[in-house]
Amino acid sequence: MQLKKSALLCAAAFTVMSGSAMATAFDTDTAAQDLLNNPSNGAVTTGHVVFISGASAVQKGFVTMIEAMFDGAQPIKYFSKASSKGSATDKADYVAVAGTLKAGHGAWSNTKTVIVYRVTGGSVYGVNSVARGDTIDKLDVTSTACGSSGTGTAADPYQCTLTTGIPDAGVSDVAPVLFKSPVNTEGEVAAEALSEAELSNFASITPIYGLAFGVPVTSNVGSSVKFNRATVAAIMTGNVGTWDAVDGTESGDIVICRRTPGSGTQAVMNLWAGNYPCSADAQRPADRDASGAWDEASKTFTVANGAGGLIVVENASSDDVVSCLDKAVAGGTYTTKDRSGAKVTVDFDNGGYKAIGVLSMDSLAKSKAAGNWQFRSLDGAGKITWDNTAIAPVTTGTGKFPTKEAYENGDWDLQGWESFNIPTRTTGAKLQLLNKFVEKAGDPATLASVSALKNVAMAIPGGVHSGPQVLDAEYLNGNQCAPYNRNYND
Repeated sequence: MQLKKSALLCAAAFTVMSGSAMATAFDTDTAAQDLLNNPSNGAVTTGHVVFISGASAVQKGFVTMIEAMFDGAQPIKYFSKASSKGSATDKADYVAVAGTLKAGHGAWSNTKTVIVYRVTGGSVYGVNSVARGDTIDKLDVTSTACGSSGTGTAADPYQCTLTTGIPDAGVSDVAPVLFKSPVNTEGEVAAEALSEAELSNFASITPIYGLAFGVPVTSNVGSSVKFNRATVAAIMTGNVGTWDAVDGTESGDIVICRRTPGSGTQAVMNLWAGNYPCSADAQRPADRDASGAWDEASKTFTVANGAGGLIVVENASSDDVVSCLDKAVAGGTYTTKDRSGAKVTVDFDNGGYKAIGVLSMDSLAKSKAAGNWQFRSLDGAGKITWDNTAIAPVTTGTGKFPTKEAYENGDWDLQGWESFNIPTRTTGAKLQLLNKFVEKAGDPATLASVSALKNVAMAIPGGVHSGPQVLDAEYLNGNQCAPYNRNYND
């Protein structure tokens, strides 16, 4: 299902490898003979390249989907930013997958192709940067940039440095029109939202699938504590700051482990908890500066410096939110980035803090029964955990859980509609390839085949797909600011 530009309901951001003489060679050399036949660092010296930027929530599924577009009989190579966390299939800031495209992918079929994905900064870089044609950081998959580290496998990708380029297209957790300043745009000085003229730079805006989001809470918050939408909303918008206001058996300041402005994950929570930016009386998220834990000069969150009451810690990625939740309990420090991408240190001292956050449910495998945090139910006191990805997630306690069944039938409405934005400047073979990706990414069979998505992602209703792994509810007229209703025609 593809929306009209006037609806502008979904977002994505793809970034072309450019900024050097390599870009011209990549885009014009259809022979691409040396792409996978370079020295030990796997450097790319020729071939076609598409560079993608946007939502970190979908990266694991994204890499798996990209793999499926390549010929499995040919070697597939993986690249990552030097010193970034995790493998190419984890949520590193920048990843790339290279291989020989299968037949049926347009003019580049059967040629060597590299697809690069940037998640740093989140969804807004899959929206604003795409529409404006901004030059942004991207992975530099060349022999000079990649050095000799890594072996090119998914578990041990080649480690590369960065260059810059202009996005081809992108991915975002919510519609482009929802990235309103100052709350949902990037920068310590919030960037301007897209104008109507800039929004018209999108040639297509296509919701590819729905992704459930959840409410992670640290395990030192009692298992009998009940959460509902009103309670979570009160916390996230700064109207509740201590745990005793949530439940009389609890005490201590509430720590929010959230994302920086511009994140699609944060935009999902802003919409669900405060109706931002869909109405004139929308509530904004809690103030980062209210507690005193944040020090702009030193770029440090020192949680022990909180003056009492709500403490907000902002994080640049979903993995950093996980670190925030873990360190809140265990203590210690970790690093993340501020709203403009500068390095930030977060210090939880000796730990023992009680925190709540927001994560997409593709992090369900990190919600362990014996871990420092778990996803909680709503309208009750329960948890959902996934200790073994070969078996089904487990629910304990009472309430409404973000299970596969509840999300599919419309009972779980904390969600993002992952969308794919392609600007008018992207044409020809790149457009053919990207349209093929959209088609495959929105297929229920594809979603069911990806471990991180099979229990938490659903195809969008109203299109060519129906049955299992397709949402039974939708936004009226495709408008993400409109009511979310069960579709009884399915």
